[in-house]
Amino acid sequence: MSIEDRVSLVEAVEDDAYLLTDISKRAFESDVEVGAKEPGGPHGYDSYKYNVRYMEYFDYYRIMLDDYTVGGVMTAHHGEGHRELVRIFVDPESQRQGIGLKAMELVMTLYPDVKLWTLGTPEWNTRTKSFYEKLGFTQVGWTVEAEGRGRWCQKKLGEGVSFHAVGELRDGMRNVTVEGEIEEKAMARMVRSRRRGETLSVTEAGLVDASGRVLLTLWNEQIRQVEVGDRLRVENGYVSSYRGILQLNVGRAGKLVKLI
Repeated sequence: MSIEDRVSLVEAVEDDAYLLTDISKRAFESDVEVGAKEPGGPHGYDSYKYNVRYMEYFDYYRIMLDDYTVGGVMTAHHGEGHRELVRIFVDPESQRQGIGLKAMELVMTLYPDVKLWTLGTPEWNTRTKSFYEKLGFTQVGWTVEAEGRGRWCQKKLGEGVSFHAVGELRDGMRNVTVEGEIEEKAMARMVRSRRRGETLSVTEAGLVDASGRVLLTLWNEQIRQVEVGDRLRVENGYVSSYRGILQLNVGRAGKLVKLI
């Protein structure tokens, strides 16, 4: 029996969190071999608490080789026909055997109605770039994260996925994906965070498409990322209103993508 035939997925539960955290820590810290400046990983990669939380917010699966857990994969719903691959990791001792590729194939079969998959990967990581290209993903833009610039990639499995038009946005909307061009951008100002008391930079930019215009709220690194004339995509954003003016927000769970 080939290795690919021995791979399966099992839904992760809280009792799995310690094992998955240990595998995640070793998997991501092995990235020093492929360009990472120092051992580390994405937010919460080495935290039991966060791995439990991810099981609440995402669809989280253990990657199994026979009866052994060798990795994990998380996905998130971003609206009808659209899903994000949030994270995938495989134990370093089980890498380069086709296990990750097979796990991704299995993940996609779990969601037959999904026509668009998106994901992000660090610019420096040559291993993941090659991995996702083998799966048929292509880069559509760049993101700016606290740990550096990232590639934003997508894979279309069919027609039928349409993003929101700016003119369709209404207060209270969630899971919003919008594309448009930055028409104007205000000067940044400093504000005090209500939660942590830290000082943050914030501004607004006018995002337009053929249907209308909306104010896009930008924070910290996002401000430097965006310039007038840029084409942007906001994935998994939300819409709020301030003094009757609609505002499009990226939020912690969303992505701001500078399209290429």
